[in-house]
Amino acid sequence: MVVTLTTDFGEGSPYVAAMKARLLLGCPAAVLVDVSHSVPAFDVISGAFVLWAGTREFGAGAVHLAVVDPGVGGSRRAVAFQLDDAWYVGPDNGLFGLVLARSAVAPARAIEVRRPAGASPTFEGRDVFAPAAAALAAGRAPESLGGPLAGPLAALPVSGPAVLWVDRFGNLVTNLEPPVSGLRVNGHEVTAAARTFSEAPPGVPFLYVGSMGYVEVAVRESRADDLLGARAGSPVDPF
Repeated sequence: MVVTLTTDFGEGSPYVAAMKARLLLGCPAAVLVDVSHSVPAFDVISGAFVLWAGTREFGAGAVHLAVVDPGVGGSRRAVAFQLDDAWYVGPDNGLFGLVLARSAVAPARAIEVRRPAGASPTFEGRDVFAPAAAALAAGRAPESLGGPLAGPLAALPVSGPAVLWVDRFGNLVTNLEPPVSGLRVNGHEVTAAARTFSEAPPGVPFLYVGSMGYVEVAVRESRADDLLGARAGSPVDPF
């Protein structure tokens, strides 16, 4: 059984190793796949994009464990839900909002995961989410994790057109789908367009359709985020 991990813990973090230890303790046969541990700290919007983009190619039966959780230990719910024949486990803070929005179906089942006695209030990734993901990967009944979730899962914390993610090259991935002829980003108007990076002149922001199907903004061999002063969550205005 494949279990993926997406967090903001940082590459090489002992927190990731601790979560993997709990996963393997609960499901020794699990195949663990790191989607990313380089989500910017506390950035639920970026985490939502990385989770969706990084797990969409996995087949049925996978369990996707995600932790970007600035409200750890607070009132937000711990959840597990089944969507498109896969399970998702993590905090109900909007982190799953893009996965939910991009699916053509509603979750088949949704559970509010119980917090085990003695669970650390500052490391629920290890003590709550990893054991729940391991149980699902091992074939345990979802109902053993907790009761039915009351009400809808949290939506992505973005309203209107916006930047979803800034990749390591500084490209801005928006939540807009083509066609878009122009885009205002932080007071800058971007009207140039190209099909590939090689077609764009250096130093000029341009629009293109990225591999995930969204409209993106880039600057050839430079950083659009720095030039335009944008980050995940920044509003954009198509025209």
